[in-house]
Amino acid sequence: MSKNIPARYHPLQVSFHWLTVFLLFTMFLLGKYMSGLPNDAGKFVPLGIHITLGVVTLIIVVARFIARSRFPRPASATTGNVFLDQIGKVVHYALYVLVFLMVVSGMSLSLQAGLLPIIFGGSGASLPVDFYAFNARMLHGFIAPALALLVVLHVGAALYHQFMLKDNLLARMWYGK
Repeated sequence: MSKNIPARYHPLQVSFHWLTVFLLFTMFLLGKYMSGLPNDAGKFVPLGIHITLGVVTLIIVVARFIARSRFPRPASATTGNVFLDQIGKVVHYALYVLVFLMVVSGMSLSLQAGLLPIIFGGSGASLPVDFYAFNARMLHGFIAPALALLVVLHVGAALYHQFMLKDNLLARMWYGK
């Protein structure tokens, strides 16, 4: 590799990537778990954790996008197929957009449903009877499987690079020299 083009991502970018993976996975599981709970006081703690992790995710994703523009990055990985390479670029930006929209739709739902005073402010009010009464919940519920599908596509492509093309792609998004 050229001295100007690194072989790997900067460790801060690697940390942001894997932290985002952990946060998305955790929030997806927590969201699925919460969807089966009644909307009573037993839902306060998981909902509070979910909201907090959502805000942390927003901060991480914005910081990650800024770091992406500040640090040099490796040359784009190629499959040898122009069409697949273009899909890869689109998927990467779509992941940023969907994660951002997921967080924004969650924040919108939180505001529409008045969750912050209920969960964090001790208002004593009850949770809404049905979160689906809010438009933001519909959007949140639509984005989640779309995001999950993109994540599966992303992971599949990374594994294809690693094990079929044998280009050691995963080393680019890990720590080391």
